[in-house]
Amino acid sequence: MFIIVIIALCLSLAIARWAQGRHESMMLKGFRATAPTAHTGAEIALMFLKAEGVEDVKIVEHNAVVTDYFDPVRRSLFLRREVAEGTTLAAWAIALHEAAHALQTGESLGELKWRQSCIRMSRYVPTAAVFVIIGLIIARILVPRIALLVLAAAFALVLLLNLGSVPLEFNANKRLRRFLDSHLKNFPQAAGRLDELLFSMAIREVGDLLRSPRYFFFSALPGTGKLRPH
Repeated sequence: MFIIVIIALCLSLAIARWAQGRHESMMLKGFRATAPTAHTGAEIALMFLKAEGVEDVKIVEHNAVVTDYFDPVRRSLFLRREVAEGTTLAAWAIALHEAAHALQTGESLGELKWRQSCIRMSRYVPTAAVFVIIGLIIARILVPRIALLVLAAAFALVLLLNLGSVPLEFNANKRLRRFLDSHLKNFPQAAGRLDELLFSMAIREVGDLLRSPRYFFFSALPGTGKLRPH
């Protein structure tokens, strides 16, 4: 049993590391590639939404630890400056992918909110679990061996919940297809690169398991709430 749980922990960390590395490397290249037309990330997102008949979404420039996401409650798209004002393929990919979530209404809205709950768990639960388990060890409530098992199980569970809701991200990308086929019909090379960037956006939060300390210390603790948009 101990070996199985340790394998699950290592596998969880390996999957998270792969997703994190893939996203970071693709975005690094994407921010160096100029978009085929002069539209900024915010502008191309608004063009897409308008083409789909969505006119109730506002774009808010927001530079913080937690940003570049769509809030279905406030119907707002929060983008950092380099994305909102950028004219790179990466800026397009981020803005368009998050804007596509605005089309997930009805039954899909419930799935979107569950997905966002899974993302929050991936960002905050791992680090919180480490502190709780260390405290239980210090209090001699848990022995280190059992504590490691509990921690490994928590990490694996969080990752499984995250992975289970990832198809919603690919669904968002599918909703972009008609718009991109029309807008980029004369730019096949850019379209291909944008597809790769959109894939990396779909798996972006899978790597949040490894980014948990950063999110926990800079956006979850008391006094860090100012990083969240009002």
